[in-house]
Amino acid sequence: MSGTSKDQHYQADLDTANEMIRKCAMASVIKWKRNSLVLLVVLVLVFLFVYMSSGTYMSESYSPLKFQSPVRHEYTVWPEFTPVSRLDHNYFLTHCVKNLNRSITGLFQLQEQWSVSRHTSCRDLYDKFKTIFTIDGRKATLSLPALLKEKVFGWLGKEQDLYKEVFNQDVIHVINEFTHEHTVFNPLRDKRPVVPPKEPEDVYFNQIMKDSAESCDFCNYKNFTAEHTFGRVESKFAFSASNVFKLDTLHALLALKKHDPLHWSLEEFLDLFQLVNTWINKANTNFPKARYPGVVWDVLPKCGASQVHPHLHVILDFERHHGKYMFTNCVMEAWRKGAQQYFDVQHSNYFSDLVSIYTALNLTATLGKAIAFPNLVPKKDHEIVVIAERPDSDFYTLLFLVLRGLIDDVHKMCFSMGIALPALNVAEGKLPAYARVITRGYITDVRADISSLELFLSTNVNIDPYNTIEIVRNSINQRLKKSES
Repeated sequence: MSGTSKDQHYQADLDTANEMIRKCAMASVIKWKRNSLVLLVVLVLVFLFVYMSSGTYMSESYSPLKFQSPVRHEYTVWPEFTPVSRLDHNYFLTHCVKNLNRSITGLFQLQEQWSVSRHTSCRDLYDKFKTIFTIDGRKATLSLPALLKEKVFGWLGKEQDLYKEVFNQDVIHVINEFTHEHTVFNPLRDKRPVVPPKEPEDVYFNQIMKDSAESCDFCNYKNFTAEHTFGRVESKFAFSASNVFKLDTLHALLALKKHDPLHWSLEEFLDLFQLVNTWINKANTNFPKARYPGVVWDVLPKCGASQVHPHLHVILDFERHHGKYMFTNCVMEAWRKGAQQYFDVQHSNYFSDLVSIYTALNLTATLGKAIAFPNLVPKKDHEIVVIAERPDSDFYTLLFLVLRGLIDDVHKMCFSMGIALPALNVAEGKLPAYARVITRGYITDVRADISSLELFLSTNVNIDPYNTIEIVRNSINQRLKKSES
């Protein structure tokens, strides 16, 4: 074989070898890519499984935005709530104090003699009282120019005794150290003569009822209200709907079928709140991790209601009761957090001790296992708290009597209410059922009843808590007598 032929054979063998190497390399690359693709698919599937299992995917489902979450407050299991006080008002007057001036000013003055009681039970309750509340009395003096004196005298209905108080006023500050609520009372403001609104409220109410009924979506709810994807619930007097512009994954509207927001019977009221319970259970069945319910109700536009037709907002949250950080002194989770901090200090149930304090001070009214008391740190006038271990018939009946007393007896047609209900299947930090009701002034008044004072400083309230509890007691007594006759 010539040298040229040998070179050609050698080059051919070299080309063949290179081609085999190239094919092997390509096969290896293809195999690596295939294996990498399989691995990538597996990783994606694992990620999606974990992501969806955690309940953090979008649709009508839970989707919290996780920015830089602060460390959560750890809750523990508290002693059971009990509405029964170990120390009633008669015992309190016999053993703890000599006398009680039934007013917010009298409560401030009471502290000194209560603190030096010789009875252990009295001192124990005083310790709980002072742990929760700080009550401070201050004097506020002033002078008036001649022309203003006449004007102020007229503001006070030309009552000489009230006019004298103007120059040396008592101002009482009450602070709840655990819920961080701060309310300022000036008893003189409560004594001023009531000036009726220029437009009668009944005239305004009848007109707004007529105007709103003509185009009310809730009166035609099957056509003009949304539903949750798991459906609607309905009862004899009420129905549910999904809020179109939601505040949370599970944000419902529960409404009465009748258009009138003020005139409802006990049967209708109980039916509405039974349906609230039905909706919460149905929502929890579809979303088992949603466990923290809250309910709010505003009546009429003055209170912020978007519709005249009576409707509640119901939210079932996945992580906590609503309201913990912004304006924490008026929201549900803040009360829960405060109750935990109280338990850490006193090793007892905050709400049980709160009931014991209000009972001793003669600031309670009861119906079965439910109890009502005026908040010593109210957000607005006439704030009443109704509380029970669970949201049963006693709880809602007492709440009904409180609302009817405000609407019918003292003619407060505009109110706002928030209800915290016990978390579902959560033992730690378990709230009792409680409702907070406040009145919001005349429904015809164009002035807002919330100002920068309430938003950024403290709350000013004009109604003495001892006056508020009498409204509740009278309502209970009158309506129970009527039902018995």
